[in-house]
Amino acid sequence: MRERHRRFVLEYIIDLNGCAAAKRAGYAEGKAGARAWELLQRADVQAAIREELEARNARTRVTGDRVVLEYARIGLIDPSRVASWGPEGVELVPSSRLSADERAAVKRVSVGGRKGARAQIFELHDKLKALDALARFTGLARRGKGGRFALPEPEEARPPDEAERAALLAKIERRIEEKAEALAEAKLAAKLRERDEGKT
Repeated sequence: MRERHRRFVLEYIIDLNGCAAAKRAGYAEGKAGARAWELLQRADVQAAIREELEARNARTRVTGDRVVLEYARIGLIDPSRVASWGPEGVELVPSSRLSADERAAVKRVSVGGRKGARAQIFELHDKLKALDALARFTGLARRGKGGRFALPEPEEARPPDEAERAALLAKIERRIEEKAEALAEAKLAAKLRERDEGKT
């Protein structure tokens, strides 16, 4: 592999943006998009990208299962487990009493203020974005017209009870296992093909 192609691979895995990676690798700005497309069609570049991503995932221990679990923690949080609110204001639950799932859903907490004012800022990660990502990953949302994902119509606007939440988490876990098995089978088939091609 040429050195510039290797640089493209290393730049590409930063943000998976081909055009930006081509520019950072030194390709002309006006032709970076076309050059990225050409490079991404090359088998040696695709293999190098897969290798680099797998190595990074091994180093950071980031897997598809872990990403989906983090989305589930954000998307399925019940806000009343981390704070209570009413006419008197908002009262945060101490972080020591939160589960790991509940702590993962918290984006920002700030207590205090200037000149003795006691301001509180409490923010959860974007629940809708997390649910959208979960729906796409688990196949609950399908691509519709114009390439957009179509979400099912909500049955009713109420938070799930514990049994529903447990059932949904179990369904997500089953989908993750199915996807992991399918990925493992595809990798094995690719390795067997490579081995068979090497023998001929």
